[in-house]
Amino acid sequence: MTSQIWGGRFSGGPSDVMEAINASIDFDKRLAKQDIRGSRAHCSMLVAQGILSKDDGEAIMNGLLRIEKDISDGNFSFKRSLEDIHMNIEGRLSDLIGEPAGRLHTARSRNDQVATDFRLWVRAAIEALDEQLQGLQSALIDKAEAHADTIMPGFTHLQAAQPVTFGHHMLAYVEMIGRDRGRFNDARTRLNESPLGAGALAGTSFPLDRDRTAKDLDFDRPMANSLDAVSDRDFALEFLSCASILSVHLSRLAEELVIWASAQFGFVSFTDAFSTGSSMMPQKRNPDALSFCGVKLGALSGQ
Repeated sequence: MTSQIWGGRFSGGPSDVMEAINASIDFDKRLAKQDIRGSRAHCSMLVAQGILSKDDGEAIMNGLLRIEKDISDGNFSFKRSLEDIHMNIEGRLSDLIGEPAGRLHTARSRNDQVATDFRLWVRAAIEALDEQLQGLQSALIDKAEAHADTIMPGFTHLQAAQPVTFGHHMLAYVEMIGRDRGRFNDARTRLNESPLGAGALAGTSFPLDRDRTAKDLDFDRPMANSLDAVSDRDFALEFLSCASILSVHLSRLAEELVIWASAQFGFVSFTDAFSTGSSMMPQKRNPDALSFCGVKLGALSGQ
């Protein structure tokens, strides 16, 4: 069976191997929220431009709301045969409202659609991380204020070097996290342009209002070049770079706490809620929660 979206000139369907390697729904279903939001903005603009009738626009909007609720409630069946999140949503929309569903894709390609979804997803991840990192800074500042006069040794090469305070040591991480937040904010500023309207690579002859969709999706502006809009993923690489630097800082903090919790140091201790034991050595209290710091940013961002 050929795809209803791209298989118009095909007489047969893909092989099992081709279908398996061509499907991305197993991981891009995480873009569902962003895909539906982008489709709403696109639909609203098509109606405003007179490209889509108000009745069709209303049917599409209601169908998308139903799909969003089904996904949120865990009642949506994702199908690998429909390849990706875009076709899964449009396929279900067609089941719900019939022929008007096909008009949602007017003047839009999966190329500018996925580029928009991905930018929205990364932007949301940055915003969620920033909130978490602000909370971490606040916690570190609270500890620093409580221990402004708590003297401890400062170390070089794990050798006692000069006296410092525990509060001063905690504030070092406040500074590191502050730079991390700045890097993420800079990355957000650069990615916050809308690819919608770029089509497959060279735009469309339909009279779109790209400024409207950009505003509806809280982008600063439409992207200037259609080829750049659909093809470049430097915003994702920049996000990963920022996340890698953050991981180093979190790992560094975690490792210091692990060392300080050891019997040889005894500077800090952890409650049972954040410790584990040993099946062979019952005397042990392992600060295992810290072992995962710096390697699970997905959990921090909620993505």
